[in-house]
Amino acid sequence: YRMGEPMINLATMEKQIPKPYILAPFLYKGAISLIYGKGGVGKSLFCLYLACLLQMGRDEGRLIAKQANVVYLDYEADPNESKYRADSIVHGLGADPTEVNIHYRYCSEALKSDLDAVQRYCLEVDADMILIDSAIPACGGDVTDAGNVGEFFNAVRAIGGTDKEIATLIIGHTTKAEDNSGGPFGSVNWRNQPRTVWEFKSNQQVNQDEIDISLVHRKINFGKLLAPLAFRIKFGEQQVLITGLDARRHASFRADMPLGDQIDVLLEDHGTLSSGDIIKSIKETTGENHEGTIPQILIQDARFVETGEDRWELNVI
Repeated sequence: YRMGEPMINLATMEKQIPKPYILAPFLYKGAISLIYGKGGVGKSLFCLYLACLLQMGRDEGRLIAKQANVVYLDYEADPNESKYRADSIVHGLGADPTEVNIHYRYCSEALKSDLDAVQRYCLEVDADMILIDSAIPACGGDVTDAGNVGEFFNAVRAIGGTDKEIATLIIGHTTKAEDNSGGPFGSVNWRNQPRTVWEFKSNQQVNQDEIDISLVHRKINFGKLLAPLAFRIKFGEQQVLITGLDARRHASFRADMPLGDQIDVLLEDHGTLSSGDIIKSIKETTGENHEGTIPQILIQDARFVETGEDRWELNVI
């Protein structure tokens, strides 16, 4: 205990494989993941949905989950509100809420000050994943201060250690209207520490009982960035239904898709187009002018083939 973690000779360790998912594509075994976005757009509800899938070991569409014991550290709501949300999600999945064991803890102290108790509770329930909702109160101080942020992430890492690989999902917020840091709070410290980072966006209309959301992949340490994912959250009577959408075809989210995917959709819909037609269509849809980039993508991407002078269609492989 006084010495901390032991020294390890990597040369004598068994060969390792890349960290596996416990819930693809968001959570890796023993790794820190971050989902961030504006306040009040459905982040907590969606992350609790992921926690329910994990506890149930249930796949839904492109979300592939291994059964895992979940601890929910709630710094924002209370047990009654969280119970209602969890029950609504599980009802939407067609399951019995009494059989989905989300281990909930109401939190009022910063994680670094509450670490001993959190470690003890995680040990008691053999936790595989911790959901921290949300980063500002859990950090317990200036979220733009590198030292304070570093202490928070040290506490997160200390919960499991090397003996028990516990995944962590942290919910964060953006604090600026225009923030291009690739992480919450306009600070790169929050981008650097997690192994994978997703930006959460929503498209909710007034007086509607549903929200369309997308998650845009901003950082990954284990592989390549993934294309955005989209979902629809529909609120019913004592239930929440969450279904997958095609982000490529969503009017509000398609601008976040890689250019190659946007071109793919256009050619899928129209058959054959010139590079000029493609440039014009993407500019009309997204407001972005990619005149210098799209011709290069058409030549380099194996999905596209030139069938005539500057006429392009999907390659049949």
